[in-house]
Amino acid sequence: MNAYTIWLTGLSASGKTTLANEIEQYLKKCDIPVQIIDGDIVRKEIGGLFGYSKNERIKLLKVYTLIANLLNKNNVFAIVAAVSAYNEIREFNRINIDNYIEIYLKCSLEVCMKRDVKGLYERCLEGLEKNVIGVDEHYEIPDRPDLVLDTANNSIQECMNEIVIFLNTTIIEG
Repeated sequence: MNAYTIWLTGLSASGKTTLANEIEQYLKKCDIPVQIIDGDIVRKEIGGLFGYSKNERIKLLKVYTLIANLLNKNNVFAIVAAVSAYNEIREFNRINIDNYIEIYLKCSLEVCMKRDVKGLYERCLEGLEKNVIGVDEHYEIPDRPDLVLDTANNSIQECMNEIVIFLNTTIIEG
């Protein structure tokens, strides 16, 4: 079986990290080597190397693409959990990652704001944070995701059930 990159995109607090962890556990149960590339963790670890302008975000996302490709070449599935706000980077991924799966986590800004444990949206509304995707920076709805999950109205388990069906029909049994 070829390794794949599963790219989770959506607003902050839409469920990317939670679902990435669930997908990781599922793939491990299937004896599939897997690694999560979480946007929050990568930004924390590499410090201020990349800013929050569109250009800087795209540069950082291209680093995720590179890491995912390296993992895939070593037969390790990559799960990328990153806002990935621009169709430009998602199209770049389709061209540059051989086995690319894009999953859009559809969740309204209002629901994400209620879930926001990091306080990102609140800080933005108070003027303490700038360039927040969904508030003062635009999130481009994906043009052609492979799977759309309504994380505002469905539980993590319901979303995982959809992912498992998709993965089983597309990758594992396909």
